[in-house]
Amino acid sequence: MPDTVPRSPSILLRRCTAAGVVLVFAVIVASAYLRLAQAGLGCADWPACYGATARLAGPGEEQSWLIHAMRLTHRIAAAGVGFVVIAIAALCFGAARRHFGRMLIAGALVAFTIFLALLGRATPGAQLPAVTLGNLLGGMTMLGLMEWLRLHAAAVPHASSHGGRGPWIWAGAALIAAQIALGALLSANYAAPSCATFPDCHGEWWPSPAAVAMLDPWRVPEALPAASLIADPARRGLHLMHRMGAFIVLIYWMTLAAITLRNRGSGASAVALTGAVLIVQFAAGIATVLFELPLAMAVAHNALAALLVLAAVNAAFQSRSAEEASVSASCQMVTSK
Repeated sequence: MPDTVPRSPSILLRRCTAAGVVLVFAVIVASAYLRLAQAGLGCADWPACYGATARLAGPGEEQSWLIHAMRLTHRIAAAGVGFVVIAIAALCFGAARRHFGRMLIAGALVAFTIFLALLGRATPGAQLPAVTLGNLLGGMTMLGLMEWLRLHAAAVPHASSHGGRGPWIWAGAALIAAQIALGALLSANYAAPSCATFPDCHGEWWPSPAAVAMLDPWRVPEALPAASLIADPARRGLHLMHRMGAFIVLIYWMTLAAITLRNRGSGASAVALTGAVLIVQFAAGIATVLFELPLAMAVAHNALAALLVLAAVNAAFQSRSAEEASVSASCQMVTSK
């Protein structure tokens, strides 16, 4: 009994964070559907309506039952996230002396929840890419923090032959974050249909210098039908940058997975899983282009990005846990001698 009482807050925290991961994932998927559907993706006269629906749609316009369902899902899940974050904050701040790191993560979750709630008021009808970027990166960051806290609450330190590749895993996680940011800018600038061929982009293989302007999140893009987007070198360049980023991230993680699996450390499975999700994500991106951007595939592409964040966080956590266990084991050996 004395052993189980101190553990009960950690068990509760683990359950709250697990629920939080599911709810944040639901918010990300529902938000992706609403963003893409309201931008015209999947509309009846595609591609003529792409990028214009968000400006032309009025409050009294008829909308499909699926948009209503996704909007309801988004609101319920977002409200659930708010309650879960309050519970997590109460648990972590109550045990701040014993787990200062958990308190910091809980504080970050509270800050991101407030930020996204305020940003959500400006999201409907917003044309600034900064709004899309803030929503997507904020949601993905919350998902990663929630998963890290869940793993921390359930962690059992163990020795590992990870080989000190923790910094390389963190670098890979940073590459994934940069690629997700590029994807957000691609969506916000209506540049997805600007490259309807693969692997080239209508004969081009290298981004145009004009694409640099598309990296500015405070630049309002001009809403054009998909047929006109193909003629825009800046949007084609942004799309090519996203593709090149996908190649770089995939090659990096596959190389890291091959090296880690060769050593068969305890973190190898998490790195390999991240590589496997990346392969599926890469294939989904190609299929989305080849099948002319079906709405379901575009939403699945966003959902896979969220799963990729979860896989990368697991790999990073295992590498950190293994390093801490190795340090602890070394200290015990020195003490015993």
